[in-house]
Amino acid sequence: MPISASNVVQLVVGSFDATGNIDQTDWGIQSVPSEITTFASPLYRQFTNGLKSIEVSLGGFNDFAAGAWDEYIRTAWGTSQVMQLAYAGATAGTGAIIAQGLLASSQNIAAQVGNTPRINPTVTGNGTAIAEGLVTQASTTNITATGNTTAVQVGALTSTQTVVAAVSVLNYSGTGTVTFQLASSATAGGAYTTRGAAGAALNAKGGQWLSASGLTVTDTWWRLNVTASAAPVATVLAAIAIVTP
Repeated sequence: MPISASNVVQLVVGSFDATGNIDQTDWGIQSVPSEITTFASPLYRQFTNGLKSIEVSLGGFNDFAAGAWDEYIRTAWGTSQVMQLAYAGATAGTGAIIAQGLLASSQNIAAQVGNTPRINPTVTGNGTAIAEGLVTQASTTNITATGNTTAVQVGALTSTQTVVAAVSVLNYSGTGTVTFQLASSATAGGAYTTRGAAGAALNAKGGQWLSASGLTVTDTWWRLNVTASAAPVATVLAAIAIVTP
């Protein structure tokens, strides 16, 4: 699954906006082939798709600053991370590629005389697919009250598909919590029906992966309903996509 990105993108890993640190990324899906050759098979061996795996490599610079990319990787190593690669400056309605995976590899530093030190971690799939969807909440506007994100038209949902949302809380201040839940409607401004379970209430920086499956939904417009308690100020990047297995 090749990805070509210009320099007008936003790349987020978990709660860290790595746009200013990463200069290369490679997102791929691989399937381990399983042999199904029998005595009745033709001359050549026969295979079918086996287990699928996701691998996202992230290459960037190690600037040794406080709270920088290298520190986040060391702290988050061994944990599940939500990843988002959003195009066009991550404005609502523009394209995004999202995934969730285990930060399984942490390279502290790769250095060479005359070159800028680099850090190149790898994220491995954790039961989710790489999905192409649309940004529903841009990180340029804070969430401060109960409401909803921008409706985006990602399409209808069949019973064999899964609708997913990646939520990255990049900064959190104020008081209380925010809770997100997928919702759909036949029109952008129509009545919305919640889909799947609401995510856990959030009161700090972090990532969250929402999904709903086993549903047949003819609605094509999707958003995230937001429930806020007290007075939060949350900087959030979120995208919604439909995954076909």
